[in-house]
Amino acid sequence: MTGFEVLQVRYGERVTQKSVVLHDYASYGQPDGDLQMDYNFWVLRDASTTILLDTGYDISERDWLGEQPVISTPDALRLLDIDPAAVSMVVTSHFHYDHIGHLGLFPNAQVVAGAAEYEYWHGKWRDGKLAGEFATAEHLDAVWKAEERGRLRLVERATEVHPGVTVHPVGGHCPGELVAVVQGRSGPLILASDAAHFYEQIEHEWPFFAFTDLDEMRRALSFLNRLAAETGGTIVPGHDGRTRERFPALDGPASQVTTVLG
Repeated sequence: MTGFEVLQVRYGERVTQKSVVLHDYASYGQPDGDLQMDYNFWVLRDASTTILLDTGYDISERDWLGEQPVISTPDALRLLDIDPAAVSMVVTSHFHYDHIGHLGLFPNAQVVAGAAEYEYWHGKWRDGKLAGEFATAEHLDAVWKAEERGRLRLVERATEVHPGVTVHPVGGHCPGELVAVVQGRSGPLILASDAAHFYEQIEHEWPFFAFTDLDEMRRALSFLNRLAAETGGTIVPGHDGRTRERFPALDGPASQVTTVLG
């Protein structure tokens, strides 16, 4: 196996502060500072297969946390010459708005999700308890439709969902948060998504401010570092703008929004 070309697509951005997004940050005795928070989805492709990890969302539809649009998901896919109908799989790291908002664009893709994620959000949806959550009935409807059409695959443990792509349920940020280990062209990549938003979380194992289980989140951060040690993989946090400084941009028109991870 030669591995996937792995691209990170930045569809939105905002500037935040460490004290805002890192849980109990004042207890660390560190100075506050700005963080460039990018909103991303990921493309894994080789000669015959295109897989997405997450899908982004339409920032213009609602102001959640002050995100600013960079490019829409459909426009980004056109730049990359990707036909949504040809995407064979979408791995959903979790069901928050910024990760599944465009799931309905991919009519033929198998949708991979954590079983615990499905159970948690299906319960919230069924009981009418989505108010105040980072998930909407409209976005979740794409998950239910994938299930109705036999395209939903739920995982409960570490699972190779495609040759070269293994997902690990870790919980914490959401009950069924998934981490993806991808065999890139230059070696394994650990796509943390929201198991670790920023490099500080990987280095210090500091939790994010939003979680369903704080202890699970701490264990997930420790797991990421163990996984990196065991596999030799490079951890890529889900929202850190500095990722674009550590990896090159794709050549051509997509260079302003796309980073080549492997």
